Amino acid sequence: MTRGRTSSELGVLGSLGLVADSLRLLPKKSEGNGEWSATEWAETRRGWIFITSLPAEREALRPLQSLWIDLLVLRLLNEPKVEQKRAWFVIDELASLQKLPQLHTAITENRKSKNPVILGFQGKAQLEYLYGHLAEVMLSQPATSIWLKTKEPTAGEWVSKFIGKIEIERLHETHFDGSRAGRNFALDRQTEPLVMESEISGLADLHAFMKYQNYVTRFSFKYLDLPVVASDFDLRDTPEDKLPYDPKNIGAAKPQTRPLELKPDPRVPMPQERKGPQTATEIHQPEPASAVDANPQQSLNLRG
Repeated sequence: MTRGRTSSELGVLGSLGLVADSLRLLPKKSEGNGEWSATEWAETRRGWIFITSLPAEREALRPLQSLWIDLLVLRLLNEPKVEQKRAWFVIDELASLQKLPQLHTAITENRKSKNPVILGFQGKAQLEYLYGHLAEVMLSQPATSIWLKTKEPTAGEWVSKFIGKIEIERLHETHFDGSRAGRNFALDRQTEPLVMESEISGLADLHAFMKYQNYVTRFSFKYLDLPVVASDFDLRDTPEDKLPYDPKNIGAAKPQTRPLELKPDPRVPMPQERKGPQTATEIHQPEPASAVDANPQQSLNLRG
C-alpha cells in the first residue's frame, strides 16, 4: 500500500527543485576562475563586485543573486575596523530580486556598519509586494531621496506627501462699499504641498526632485556615455546545456532513426515465401487463444 504525498511535502520538493536548478548554474572547479568567499572579502574589502544579468537569464539567476547579496549584507553588518574601508551597496532594480532578509536590518542599522546603501526601484508598490509593511520603514530611512517622473497617480501622490508640505501666509484685503469707505486686512494661513502631484508626473526627462533632510530642490543632469572597459555580462560555455542541433537552421537537422523491429506472434504462423511480385495484400488476424491452440495452422487470408 502506497501513501500519497501531502501538500507540505510537495511544497518542500518544489522549493528544493528551484534551489537545485539554481545550483546547477554554478560553474565547476575546472570551469571557474577560482573560489570566492563573502566572509574573506568582508575582511579585506578589496576590489569591486559586480553581479549582473540579462533579462533572459534573470529568472534563473534570481535565487543565486539574492543569496550572494544577502550574504554580503550579512557579513558587512558589523562595525568596520580601523583599516577597513566602507562598502557601498548599489542595488538597482531592487524589485527584480527576491526578498532579502538582511536588507531591512542593513538599512535600519546602517549607522553602526557605516556602509552606504543606494536603492533603485520603479515604485513603492514593488517594495510593498516583497516586504509588506516593512517597506514603509525601509523607505523612511534614506537620508537623501531622488524622485524622477512617474505617471501613476497613487505613486505621484505618495511622492508629493513624502516631500512634505509648506505653510503659506496670504494677506486678504476687504473693501467696504457704503456711506463709510474703508478697507480691512486679514492674514490667512494655509498648508499646501510643496510639490504638486502634477509637477511630478510632468517632469521632463533627466529632471528630478531631491530631498536632503528638510531641503528640497529641483535639478537636472546630463546623460554620461561612459567608455566600455569590460563586457557587462559574460556568457559561460556550458556543454551539457547545448542543443543537439543548430537552432538557427532547424531544417538541416535530420533526426537519426532506426528501423522498427516487429516481433512475430508465436501463436500465428508466418506466411510462406512466394516467388515473383506480390500484388495481393495479406492480413493475418489471430484467432482467440483457444482457437489458435486448437488449430495452429488456422489463419485468415484476405486477398484483394
